[in-house]
Amino acid sequence: MIGIIIIGHGEFPQGMMSAVELIGGKQEGMQYVNFPATDTATELEANIHRAIEEYKDYEDIFIFSDLLSGSPFNTAVMKAMQDKRIHLYYGVNLGMLLEAVVQRTMGLSAPQIMETVLETGKEQIGIFDVDRINNDEDEFDS
Repeated sequence: MIGIIIIGHGEFPQGMMSAVELIGGKQEGMQYVNFPATDTATELEANIHRAIEEYKDYEDIFIFSDLLSGSPFNTAVMKAMQDKRIHLYYGVNLGMLLEAVVQRTMGLSAPQIMETVLETGKEQIGIFDVDRINNDEDEFDS
């Protein structure tokens, strides 16, 4: 089984989990660790440690962090260096999380999921350019 933990600043992780569950339903083996302004680095480390411990019998743990080099990410790096089951992603977006959840539900292995999660995340980033859309429509109207 693959456990999923979402970490990040403020209540971002809770919001991401809420969005995943809105789209994909209640998720077993998935949790979040918020990092509110009132928490210290010691509290953050303890909360991430507790979350990882809940998956002590899991084969793999995916941790999705909001930012590279932020306190949640840096704390998770130390955990990942001690536990080879941990696969740490940063810059998480909703597309990445949904991809991981769907593929995990389908029974794919951690290496199989890892191959597509980053690509999906990249595909979910872009800009909607109304002028480009209008120009493309003009070409078809000719």
